[in-house]
Amino acid sequence: MTSAPSPSTPRSRVAVIGGGIAGLTLAVALGHFQKQHPPNSIPLEVHIYESGPNITTVGAGISVWPRTWAIMRALGLYEDLARASVQPLDNDSSVGDNTRTEGDLKTAFVLRKSDQPRGYEFGRVMVPHGSTTMHRADLVNALAAHLPPSCTVHTSKRLVSYTEDQTQTSASDDPRTAYTLHFSDGTTALADVLIGGDGIRSAVRQTMYDLAHARDCPSSTSREECARCRRATPKWTGTVAYRYLIPAESVRAVNPEHNALKVTSPISYSGKGKHIITYPISHGKYLNWIGFVAIPGGEGTTYPRKWVLDASQAEVAAHYAGWEPEVGQMLKLVEKPTLWAIHTVEDLPFSVSGSVALMGDAAHAMTTHFGAGGGQAIEDAFILGRLLGDARTTLALVPAILKIYEAVRLPFAREVVANARKVGLMYEFSSPGLYDGIPPEGVDEKEKDVGERRQLTELLGAVQGLWQWQWKEPVEAQWEDVDKRYDVFVKSQAC
Repeated sequence: MTSAPSPSTPRSRVAVIGGGIAGLTLAVALGHFQKQHPPNSIPLEVHIYESGPNITTVGAGISVWPRTWAIMRALGLYEDLARASVQPLDNDSSVGDNTRTEGDLKTAFVLRKSDQPRGYEFGRVMVPHGSTTMHRADLVNALAAHLPPSCTVHTSKRLVSYTEDQTQTSASDDPRTAYTLHFSDGTTALADVLIGGDGIRSAVRQTMYDLAHARDCPSSTSREECARCRRATPKWTGTVAYRYLIPAESVRAVNPEHNALKVTSPISYSGKGKHIITYPISHGKYLNWIGFVAIPGGEGTTYPRKWVLDASQAEVAAHYAGWEPEVGQMLKLVEKPTLWAIHTVEDLPFSVSGSVALMGDAAHAMTTHFGAGGGQAIEDAFILGRLLGDARTTLALVPAILKIYEAVRLPFAREVVANARKVGLMYEFSSPGLYDGIPPEGVDEKEKDVGERRQLTELLGAVQGLWQWQWKEPVEAQWEDVDKRYDVFVKSQAC
């Protein structure tokens, strides 16, 4: 029998690696769910370890969908985020409800055919309640403002690896695993539960799979050659993205009627093998501008340069020569872009080992084509907080409870990763069996135009179909699934 800790002793020490959207949401969720239990409940001790000198974020814009708004409402953050968003969703309990009718659908995404002098809109993705956008920093600031007193943030702490240590707190206890965290500055820290929210280059994931490979796999096979463990290595998608924030006033000075100024939802300016996404952030002060370029034969190969580099305006403009005037107008304002090589973690075999779990990009880094990476990280963190924050979760039960998280979240997120890739191919007229952007030969212009628009309508239907995951399964269904699994497990342990 395990001896119970005294009220002054934390129930467990939870280390969260990464002070980004995932890590902050988890800390807020842990505080939220702990407050729902009696005042004399034994608290968790939560430590966030952030590699940078401050709590900040990578990237500029983020799309916030009804699934995410449902979580923010549950955590009491709706009002703060609504003030930061370009166009907040209505604050009603139906957000995220999959019973919404066709009449409730709103524009979430606009598609244009732009790789020609006369571009045109060929459709809109319609989603219940639509979408909204905001600056990532605004989301991070809202989360940081709601960190519970039980959470301590440590900055300039870059995790290098962790080691597993067997501990035994009393003669009657079964040996348990504690974790020693090793940081790049030479310091260490101890944790009972370790959560990796440290992004696509996660040191937690790297160590988890190094240990698992050494434990489970033939010693004659390296980790990078192992059919299971090599899937933990990020994969280059064959795509690069140019990023820049364009002041909205600069666009307005060039073209007051520019569609990017009039549409609050993301717009895809699409062409063969390339597309541009733009949408307003910071209450419309800036346009978040991202230009994607697929490199033929690049997918699955090793990217030969640094993952993030400075680029030139001329380099970006050369990719979109001959595109519609709206694109050219924006390109003249993309003054100092950065170049990002887009990598994913697309088919991770497992995201939990012992009392260690991965979340967000550490578990399922995805392309940005659904604008869902941040939202999926928030969904992970909310469920982890729901499970670990429950007063019935003892340290001895954590490994099994984390498996509940893995069973519910990992398959769902892996499917989002796969479908994000598919929909990205559609945006660039590169999806097999659909419009391919190649003009037919031997037909007149009128016939070509009619055929092109018909195929683009079919393409729009396929895009809309892939987007339906955002509302067909309400996020609350996962909460209910987790709660049922958790209750069954806890009751089985009491027998």
